[in-house]
Amino acid sequence: MNFLNDIFGWTNSGAHFGDYDNPEEAMYICGHHTLVASAKAVAIGKSINPDFQIGNMIAMVPVYPFSSRPEDVLLANQAMHDRWFFCDVQVRGHYPAYALKMFERKGFKIPITEEDKVVLANGTVDYIGFSYYISNVVDSQAYRDVSDVIETSSPYSVKNPFISESDWGWAIDQLEDGTVHDQYRIDYLASHIKEMEKAINEDGVELLGYTPWGCIDCVSFTTGEMKKRYGFIYVDRNNDGSGSLERYKKDSYAWYKEVIASNGENV
Repeated sequence: MNFLNDIFGWTNSGAHFGDYDNPEEAMYICGHHTLVASAKAVAIGKSINPDFQIGNMIAMVPVYPFSSRPEDVLLANQAMHDRWFFCDVQVRGHYPAYALKMFERKGFKIPITEEDKVVLANGTVDYIGFSYYISNVVDSQAYRDVSDVIETSSPYSVKNPFISESDWGWAIDQLEDGTVHDQYRIDYLASHIKEMEKAINEDGVELLGYTPWGCIDCVSFTTGEMKKRYGFIYVDRNNDGSGSLERYKKDSYAWYKEVIASNGENV
């Protein structure tokens, strides 16, 4: 868990949404126990070898204002507060002041014990790992219904008019002559790797590594489907379970192999 989300906060915790009178409070309680467990895991790792570098992993969904209206800018800032929330605890070892005030304001009884505070302080991570899938845009004048919140995690989310969208590989990779010509994947990854180079050279980011999801076609966690075709290696398996399970290298396989061998020099 790393941000307020009405769906994934529950799927990641094992709690059942309908079992609680106040689901939002229950979500934060689940999140707190998850954070304490994570800090304990870090401490165990360090006890085995103090030189271990142990990080966290968050799902980063940046939120941008739809316009320069102050209401939109403020709404985007508030949404980012929610997204930095859990990462702040793991990196700094304590809850941010605004989070504690939010608990107080809403009357939430989060069982943060003195022992928990010590555990969190002693179990901070050494680096931040994150995955990224989408960005959100919020419009203070566009309140939407529950079905939209499920998809976007915010009732104020609207379509971003400033970016192009990828199809996430859905029904794109067609096997032809024992391979897949996936230039779109090469172009997509190359553009992102070039931005990482800027982060290193222009911003001084200490980038430890990068890897796409995933290196081989696999079943989607959220939909249970094979058709998204994430990888550099095509797997002959269909949504209905049919297929030979034979593997075929896509064009992107050779390209990414060279990217790795050159440490990103040949993109």
